[in-house]
Amino acid sequence: MKNKLVLVSVDSLQSGDLKAFLNLPYMASVASELSVVKNVREIYPTLTYPIHNTMITGVHPTAHGITHNQRLSIQPENPDFNIMGSNWYWEKSNLKVPTLVDAVIEAGGTAATVLWPTTAGEKRGFNVPEIWPEAGEDPRELMERTASPAVLDAYYQRFMSRYDWRSPIDFAEYSIDIAADILQNHKPDLLLCHFAHLDYFRHDYGVYAKEAAYALRMMDVAIGRLMKAAKDAGTWEQTNFVILGDHGQINIRQIFNLNNLLQKYGFIRCGDNGKITDYDAYSFSAGFSTQIMLRNPEDGEIKKRLHQILLDMQAEFPEYIDRVYTADEAMKEEQLMGDFNFVLEGTEGTLFANDLHEKLIIPYGTPEYKMYRATHGHHPSKGEKPPFIAFGPGICPGNHIDHGTMLDVCPTLAALVGVDMPQMVGNPFPILR
Repeated sequence: MKNKLVLVSVDSLQSGDLKAFLNLPYMASVASELSVVKNVREIYPTLTYPIHNTMITGVHPTAHGITHNQRLSIQPENPDFNIMGSNWYWEKSNLKVPTLVDAVIEAGGTAATVLWPTTAGEKRGFNVPEIWPEAGEDPRELMERTASPAVLDAYYQRFMSRYDWRSPIDFAEYSIDIAADILQNHKPDLLLCHFAHLDYFRHDYGVYAKEAAYALRMMDVAIGRLMKAAKDAGTWEQTNFVILGDHGQINIRQIFNLNNLLQKYGFIRCGDNGKITDYDAYSFSAGFSTQIMLRNPEDGEIKKRLHQILLDMQAEFPEYIDRVYTADEAMKEEQLMGDFNFVLEGTEGTLFANDLHEKLIIPYGTPEYKMYRATHGHHPSKGEKPPFIAFGPGICPGNHIDHGTMLDVCPTLAALVGVDMPQMVGNPFPILR
């Protein structure tokens, strides 16, 4: 390979963090070597799984196939870790195009992934997939099915068997230990790490809460550990480091329960127990946007009636609904296509939830409010943008660029490791030697 690459995704790192982050001890130690793209425009929606797969494929969600964190479903079971439920796009088999990992391995290199989205089932190299047991599922059996044999042999008993699988923070903490060990002892050509600490704290406490500042310091220490691991491995001089965010977050001002209205208009029918018995249309939240699916997408009359009612809702609630996209408009304007027929974008701070039986509008701070403090899933025109930070033998130091796009991330990464990925639609950031 041209050089080795360590890619660290700090989930929800955003441009407003840069001043503090780059002055923390380990980041400050490489300050003179850094190049930075301050504001990287995301893709739509600004969710973790669509964006992470754009990072390592170089294409829009429509092309790589991951248009949401989770598959759209009615009243999803086991809503652990997320307002939307289970059934995440965990498995690599969901991807429609090759990834940077594929390109490196096919070029004769070695690759490792630690909690990177949509890697479950990848058996090559060292793969610790981002996946967790659902109710009653045995963690060991889950890892045997989804992690690589090398990871299972080296790390299950030592680290993963000790996870508290119901604690996202515990899950994330051990990932740092595993990533550092892989880097030091196995020296992969490519290491992808996804650290979600900052995202968790922002969700729970707010965008710039003191807990988020603490998480930022945790991330500096984690990156410092990876830097030390590369030095201990003797690969420091040949290793490029990229640290980037996937999306920003926005504090929530209110919840808007769109399914409440869809039920009122007869698109959702429930039995005496409150469970859905039948539906024509259902809103599946993506956070600050929502994707609306039809039970029968070929029913033109239902689709036409629903479209008009959604436009009427926007006119009635302009302080909550910013935009109504048809599927064709979402594809044409945002390169977003999936198992939905409409997309609604909320106004800044309006979270769509999936509830049918709660109040239509629940302001933050009221007794009925029981959601996060902050989230994402918004249009890329809103909120702070994630940064891209790089240093190493392939990076020209001292470049500070104000704007870029998420589609330019993969071309930059591919150039750093020296692989060709013909499907990519962007261009490398102008920071390379």
